Amino acid sequence: MIANNWLQQRLTKNRLLITLAMSVSVLPLYVSAAAENIATANTAAESSAAATKSTAMSYDYHRLRDLAESYVLERVTAPAGGKVTVEAGGLDARMAPRQCAEPARIQLANNANMDRFSTVEISCEAGAPWRSYVPVRIYMMAPVVTAKRPLSPGTLLTEDDLEISLVDTQMIRSGLYNSVDKLLGSRVKRRINASDPIIERNTCLVCEGEKVTIVAALDGMRVSATGVALNDGLLGESVSVRNQASNREVSAVVAALNEVKVNL
Repeated sequence: MIANNWLQQRLTKNRLLITLAMSVSVLPLYVSAAAENIATANTAAESSAAATKSTAMSYDYHRLRDLAESYVLERVTAPAGGKVTVEAGGLDARMAPRQCAEPARIQLANNANMDRFSTVEISCEAGAPWRSYVPVRIYMMAPVVTAKRPLSPGTLLTEDDLEISLVDTQMIRSGLYNSVDKLLGSRVKRRINASDPIIERNTCLVCEGEKVTIVAALDGMRVSATGVALNDGLLGESVSVRNQASNREVSAVVAALNEVKVNL
């Protein structure tokens, strides 16, 4: 009986030892599995962050300029037979690229109207917000008559003196010509440099203060008189002249160099 009790105690003790040994041996497995789970979670988080970063759009010096120029070009209409050129500036080429998780917003700064000198605002509201302001210069290039060579006062214009070139018309808002024919035979009043556009105040076929021949046709008869031009005019334009004989002021149409026609 005593032997049986002793044997039962030994068996119980051995079972406890075996259970304890098994627990100790399994513990590292649990620790290892937990570590692996933590590492996997960290890797997933890093991968997600990397994916987010890779999908973010980068806006460097060149891209900001290109976006500003394209924005303006899409909203400006070129003159007939001409073209529009846009030149962006004002940014530091050494600037660090800016990131945005969504397409940047592009608009004219301060909701201003499009002008020869404008500023385009490019902004990002996603993540860390930022704004860039890109100044642009707009060239409205239109075909106008220009000088092939330097022209001195008194020169009578011929086809060899003139050509059609694309000129930024915003620099000169009025008095330009798009036809060479209208200027042929007219006189240069002020010096004109090569490639400069021909403008109204620099030429005339009938010139203010100079003598002109006033021609009138009546019943097949041609009558002429001498007068003085009161303003400049080119072929086909109306001018005022004063008849020297009668001292009357009449309206006439420029017909040729220093010649006007009146209707009776």
